[in-house]
Amino acid sequence: MQNTRFYCKYLNFASMKALIVTLCCLLCMGNIAAQTDSVSIMWGNRSQMVAPVDMKISNRQFNMNRLHHSFSLAVPVAAVGFAMMPADHAISRRVSGGMPNFNTGVDDYLRFAPLATQLAMSLSGVEGRSTNRWQVVTTDAMATAMMATMVYGLKFGVDRTRPNGEGGGFPSGHTATAFMGATLLAHEYGHKSVWIPIAGYSVATATGVLRILNNKHYASDVLVGAAIGIVSAELAYWATDAIFNDRKLFKSRRARIHYEVLKNY
Repeated sequence: MQNTRFYCKYLNFASMKALIVTLCCLLCMGNIAAQTDSVSIMWGNRSQMVAPVDMKISNRQFNMNRLHHSFSLAVPVAAVGFAMMPADHAISRRVSGGMPNFNTGVDDYLRFAPLATQLAMSLSGVEGRSTNRWQVVTTDAMATAMMATMVYGLKFGVDRTRPNGEGGGFPSGHTATAFMGATLLAHEYGHKSVWIPIAGYSVATATGVLRILNNKHYASDVLVGAAIGIVSAELAYWATDAIFNDRKLFKSRRARIHYEVLKNY
């Protein structure tokens, strides 16, 4: 009988872990797909030359696409997070019951890894999407400010109790920071290799999962935090595009333009 109870308990915990991991993986893959919803045009003898595109039109279209991406993913993720709230306590009990002694502080540092990577690459001279390093720093600062405002505004406004009994549980600031950094990293250097955004979002996902396993947050806290991180980074890029109005949509040998721009030419 005891073996049967342990086996059922293990199955329930495994099911909860699978649900959490699946949701986080879907979140990552959805955002990677949004980042790569564009086409690359190789300029030179190896491909057909494309007629020049009006920069004002392309900038406007680029910003509208980014604004669309900001909410097309973040809103559904946040909606799933709110929908999961009634099941939060049940999931938390399964997690804490299955791994009662789990405790690690890795997530306190892991949340900064994507943003630190993006800044390190930019400051070391790796060419990205932005015109210069100042634009990268401005985008990161704006994203951080927006993310912190939304996260701490909700934390103090809602004041939800964490699974461990502490306050300020909703949403997860660690997860918001991690996904903000992953989105910034993907936008700035995702064109160089698909493994860059995959690595960034994997680290962000691990941060969110660890917050749940550490009994610091409910699943809904993590999902809503991820949505806030994504939309903060997207809107920061949208804002700096409008401010600087000279992003490198066209590079000397490569341009990344959404297909809707090309339909008119």
